[in-house]
Amino acid sequence: MDDRLYHLVLGVVIYMKKWLVIALLSLFSVSAFADGWGDLLKWRELGERRVSRHNERDTIHVSAFKGRYDRIAIKVEDAPVRINRMTVFFGDGRRQDFFLNQRFARGQRSRIFDLIGGNRIVNKVEFSYKTAWGTSPYRYGTVILYGRKD
Repeated sequence: MDDRLYHLVLGVVIYMKKWLVIALLSLFSVSAFADGWGDLLKWRELGERRVSRHNERDTIHVSAFKGRYDRIAIKVEDAPVRINRMTVFFGDGRRQDFFLNQRFARGQRSRIFDLIGGNRIVNKVEFSYKTAWGTSPYRYGTVILYGRKD
């Protein structure tokens, strides 16, 4: 009788673990869509820059070889970064300015920035920013630029 009870309990535990894994996976997939980034596999890293504690301007060169994009977004790693302005330069000579004036915490992703004209070649993206003072053990922040094409 003890052997049958043991197998019954073991079966229930295994069944509950399967449902727990399914619930956790669905929770993570919902959180990926909650911030607007949607399917993370459609995003491509276009470049990154290390940011000092001084006000500075940096440029991430993208080039036409990486394709056309209709949206861009950024993610901050290591230390928090205050981004004042982001300017996107397109292949046809036009540009689009985004005035952010926002402090991004370590690991934080930005909102999605729609590019004018839809599917565009991005030549470069220029940032005006600095590493924000905070409790991070890192001296420098890192800004990572992502592009998405639908």
